[in-house]
Amino acid sequence: MNLIRISLSTLAVAFTLAAQSNDMNFNVIVKDKKGVTIKGLTASQFEITDGGNKMKAAKVRLIDGAQAIDESGAAKPVEPAQRLKLFVLAFEAMGNAERRLAKDIALNLLKEDKAPNHLFAVFIFANQLSILQPFTQDHELLTKAIDVATSGTANMKFAEIHDELKKKLRADAAAASSSLSDTDVAPGALTAAAQAMLARTQLKMLEFDGKIADGEQSRRAIAFLNSLASGLAGFPGRKTAAYITWGLVVPTHLDAAFQALQARANRAGVSFYGVDARGISEGRQNAGVDDAVRRAGGQAADSGTQNGTTVNFSGFDNTQDALRGNIQANLRVLAESTGGLLIGDTNDPKPALRQMIDDTSTYYEVTYDPAIANLDGAYRKTSIKVNAKDARVRDRDGYLALAADQLDVLPYEVAMLKALAANPLPKDVAFRSGTVRLHQSKDEVSGSVLVEVPLGGLQFTEDKTAGAYSGHLAMLVQIKDPEGKIVRKYSRDLPVKGKLDQLAALKTSNFNFREQFNAPPGRYVVETVIADLASGKTGVKRAAFQAIGKSSGVAVSGVSVVRNFQPNQANLTPEEPFQFQNGRITPTLLTTLKAVKGAQMALFFTVYPDQAVGGAPEAVIQYLKDGAELAKAALPLPAADATGKIPYVFSSPIDTMPPGLYEIKVQVKQGASVAEESVLITIEG
Repeated sequence: MNLIRISLSTLAVAFTLAAQSNDMNFNVIVKDKKGVTIKGLTASQFEITDGGNKMKAAKVRLIDGAQAIDESGAAKPVEPAQRLKLFVLAFEAMGNAERRLAKDIALNLLKEDKAPNHLFAVFIFANQLSILQPFTQDHELLTKAIDVATSGTANMKFAEIHDELKKKLRADAAAASSSLSDTDVAPGALTAAAQAMLARTQLKMLEFDGKIADGEQSRRAIAFLNSLASGLAGFPGRKTAAYITWGLVVPTHLDAAFQALQARANRAGVSFYGVDARGISEGRQNAGVDDAVRRAGGQAADSGTQNGTTVNFSGFDNTQDALRGNIQANLRVLAESTGGLLIGDTNDPKPALRQMIDDTSTYYEVTYDPAIANLDGAYRKTSIKVNAKDARVRDRDGYLALAADQLDVLPYEVAMLKALAANPLPKDVAFRSGTVRLHQSKDEVSGSVLVEVPLGGLQFTEDKTAGAYSGHLAMLVQIKDPEGKIVRKYSRDLPVKGKLDQLAALKTSNFNFREQFNAPPGRYVVETVIADLASGKTGVKRAAFQAIGKSSGVAVSGVSVVRNFQPNQANLTPEEPFQFQNGRITPTLLTTLKAVKGAQMALFFTVYPDQAVGGAPEAVIQYLKDGAELAKAALPLPAADATGKIPYVFSSPIDTMPPGLYEIKVQVKQGASVAEESVLITIEG
């Protein structure tokens, strides 16, 4: 039997060193014009540029299969852990034609691979990141997982497989102690100890599997790839991720996130191979451009509306985004910047697949000290050249200047994290933030994070010659559990630009952000940071959120003040919590209202009847001032909608209400069960 000796204690040491060292360790492909690896290179033949500065390689060695060859030509077995080569097959949800070709490509990759030390895992992005097969040498299991990934099976099927496998990974991860001895790993028969190590890596890869629900599809795709790369960072050697997709669109407002993905993959030793599952697609690379141009000027994913002014935050240059719609170009950038290749415009990918396998087995490891004095998160461009005849180099494009324990941080988040650690917390940028409880059950509470930033308080640069303005806003929201672990994270980089004659209207508007989250009952802390990157100022708020579970009976959401209502919205989904009669509700945290003539106050809440309780729910609204009841009225609740809930909007005039602080309370009864929520409103004359 062909055995691979794996020292798990050595692997644990490798993990520790990787976490503590800020040295750069890049794997580099060097071949001649015939595609043959050039061997025997020394450190003096590598020309390294880092951040514009020339660097000296401290160590160079050739990894050639199971051998590590130093500059003197001496060969010794590669470190035990590094003998396992990890391949990730990351599928995007695709159409019928793309799925067929994607399946053929993945199965051909398995056929081309004969090495017993190569382990493959199968993941899919279909609204959430799901694992369909953990790392294995068993091609039969992998074939079944590829069949599922390319079958068009409903997302619920993916989720069921994912949940089952994640339970097994947790069990495997706990199977071995921290002090591990040498273990024999035979092809197709990984020991429990080896499975435990791989399970820990995969659980890290899945750390944000169900938590990346915010934003548009492009943002989610980048977040999913980030999750995979971050999880693989601890495993030594060159890792390969085949991203099998219909294409990748990166609008201008996601440039920083896309660059950070490339940088993170480079620090993690992960090479992406972009696989365009459309095959021969001449004339189709710009397929998304025409539609995008027609949509230019439309409302974006992150927006705010006040006084009739809509504020868009998707780069503020939709036409530029549309012209960047070549969906294969971004795949090429991702691949080539991380030392991989683009596999596209071909119906015979076998040569490229063989290249992918060979790249994982034969490459140079180049280590150097970048001598960075300030780990400020800036992107550092790198370049590696080789002084050798006919040398063709495939290296990595760059990385972020971050400490090893900050590799999950985006560049613009560095200053915001420093602001979170300041004492006292900075308050130089005004904003409102909070949470609204939506629904609760015995095991899970659903809520919504709300953030509002008055744009009039930000700094804008005015270019009167060009007739344009620009500004730059960034946001970071972290929800932490009682142990301080981040259970949800929302991050936005929002460059703002437009025509100068629109600036006055913009300054009367808000940036509005809201995202739904689910969490077990408990006490949480919500941290919100807003940065005005143009002025360098930040504002921070930290607040507690109590998620209280409810096992039975009628329930009611928190009561929200309505800022805006958009009727007849065609793109609403049943999961959207802020909707009423086919219209979208925009809630606000602004609870100070002026009692001017004709002013109205609109409140929104949702009732969740309990089907196990007989009778229809009944609701009462109560106005209290200084603890005394001023008014009370029954509310005519309609029947529950198709999802079983009752969204409700209550409107009342406030121009005759005396100034002061009011508590407006909503009480709902169904049978013997009672639920109650309230909101505090300040009325100003």
